[in-house]
Amino acid sequence: MNTKKIIVSTLVIALSIGGFTSCKKKGCTDSAATNYNAAATSDDGSCEFVTTPVTPTPSATAPGGYSPTFTGSYGLLVGIKSLSTTSVGGINIDTSIGTAVATFSNDGGVTNETAGGIDANGDVLTMQTNNSYVFTPGVTMPTGITFTSPLAWTGTGATWPAFTASTSIGFAVLDDFTPAAPSTSADYTVTATAISNADSIYYSVIGPNGTLYFVEPAGTMSHTFLAADMATIGAGTGYVQIVGINYDPQTIGGNSYWIMNETVRTKSVTIN
Repeated sequence: MNTKKIIVSTLVIALSIGGFTSCKKKGCTDSAATNYNAAATSDDGSCEFVTTPVTPTPSATAPGGYSPTFTGSYGLLVGIKSLSTTSVGGINIDTSIGTAVATFSNDGGVTNETAGGIDANGDVLTMQTNNSYVFTPGVTMPTGITFTSPLAWTGTGATWPAFTASTSIGFAVLDDFTPAAPSTSADYTVTATAISNADSIYYSVIGPNGTLYFVEPAGTMSHTFLAADMATIGAGTGYVQIVGINYDPQTIGGNSYWIMNETVRTKSVTIN
């Protein structure tokens, strides 16, 4: 009699353990997983998820200064003063970075001629693969060229002849500005806060897919780009730029030179 009770008790315990164990079905218990198992009561670490790649916001390339082309044969010598404003103790302070660009062409800018060594105020420009010349600030000169008046240029000559040139036209004074948020579906007005000592003013909006620009005469404090044109530049990270330009055309050694000084302010914007 006692033996039967022991056997029955053992069977009940065994069945209880077996039933308890069988209730804990293993699988993926995360409903966000692609292999979610609604019947699983114990997660076995097998959950799999689809990772959606993040599409980067389209971004425009930060612009430099304004580099026009002219007809015929010419040398283009451009001093560029790029300004940025920081607030220190509630006081706005401008930082200036000086760069320079030079090109020489006999066919209206279709191709560039080599001109040997080029320098602006004694700072040497580097020839690029397209035979243009650029000064780029670096570790030893983080603020670039210090522009003094007159601004002196020299070229040692190559296919384009050697030359010396100088200008005292100075640089435009361009105050800081805060651009409105651009949209690809509406007209957009770029407005200068204050600008003086400029022969003309360049207004530009740069988007991931293109650039809009217009050169206005001196004293024009804004320019409006039409919605149809804004639609072509693309949405994403872009830039709004205002440039005050001074011109000093000269003839040196029988060749035409366009000497230009530019003051540039560039602001990053999100184009909707």
